[in-house]
Amino acid sequence: MRKPTNPFILSGYHSPAYFCDRENEFSWLLEQFQNERNVVFHSWRRTGKSALVRHFFNHLETEKMADCIYVDLLGTSSLAEANRRLASAIIHQLMDLKQGIGSKMLQLLRSIGATVGIDPLSGAPQLSFGFQTSGSIENSFEAFGAFLAERERPIIICLDEFQQITHYTETNVEAIFRTWVQQYPMIRFIFCGSHRHLMVGMFSEASRPFYRSAEVRALEPIPSAAYSAFISTKFKVAGKKITQSNIDSIFQWTRKQTYYVQLVCNHLYGKTDEVTDEWLADVFDGIIQQEIPLLSGYQALLTTYQWRMLCALAKAENTTSPTSQEFLVQHELGAASSARTALNTLLLREFVILQDKKYTLHDTLLMRWIQTLV
Repeated sequence: MRKPTNPFILSGYHSPAYFCDRENEFSWLLEQFQNERNVVFHSWRRTGKSALVRHFFNHLETEKMADCIYVDLLGTSSLAEANRRLASAIIHQLMDLKQGIGSKMLQLLRSIGATVGIDPLSGAPQLSFGFQTSGSIENSFEAFGAFLAERERPIIICLDEFQQITHYTETNVEAIFRTWVQQYPMIRFIFCGSHRHLMVGMFSEASRPFYRSAEVRALEPIPSAAYSAFISTKFKVAGKKITQSNIDSIFQWTRKQTYYVQLVCNHLYGKTDEVTDEWLADVFDGIIQQEIPLLSGYQALLTTYQWRMLCALAKAENTTSPTSQEFLVQHELGAASSARTALNTLLLREFVILQDKKYTLHDTLLMRWIQTLV
């Protein structure tokens, strides 16, 4: 695989050489896999869940320990769409184009009502589906399970953004997935999600089908010492200079959200051989400026009062009591009842999160942009 020209990867996963730390989480995942436990990973967006799973999968496949299937459910709105994403992931991962379609793979395709062709541009398998009924979709899940259960190597499936199934148009979707998981106990699952309350609720509420069916763990930011060493090394290898003070400033500005740390370092690496405070300020401002068209659209999604509350929280960065009289007076927000209503809406829509008993904006870049306005 070609080495990237910039070592600070912004999307996807390249190789262990460009992946930072996560040793504790990796060891935990390996222990769960070796002891045949399903797991749940949850964290806020842009903290590196998907990269961690792909890093783990790379290890399992390199060591020939398992066949790994990654399915991203983000953007799906129905069981049929999830079914197609899963089918596509299985075909792409397990079909050997050099050897052609084997009899078992052909049987699977027939049982799910799909045909496979080859994309003329990428050369990758391309699936086409006929009309699917609710019954045929559930039969497809059974066909997937039967096919995967017969594989020589263990199978592990990651269902990323798994909380998306709570928004599907069909009823009893959680029960359908849970039944499928139970039917094939030798297939391991990693359930990932970026909406903490939805993910935790699915696996911790006694009335829900997935109640206590997997080991649950939150993904926290990468430790500062490990991330600092990673950044310093990448700059040093290229003959570039960055000080610990520079790195500390990056961590403070990004709040150590992995994607934004990578984004800032990617820009600095590409712009200069010696990072200075002036270069940092220029990169911070440039990142905000290029995102303004997107960030400014958020205001239209909120009422005037909700936006004022969001701006107050952005200005404070974090607070334990956004409905206190002191906070309301300081930010001219009026009545506590109005503040509580607005805060609940912002929490529900995840513009705001409650972390370590403090309220703060979910998206660091949105917070930094608002801070330039207020």
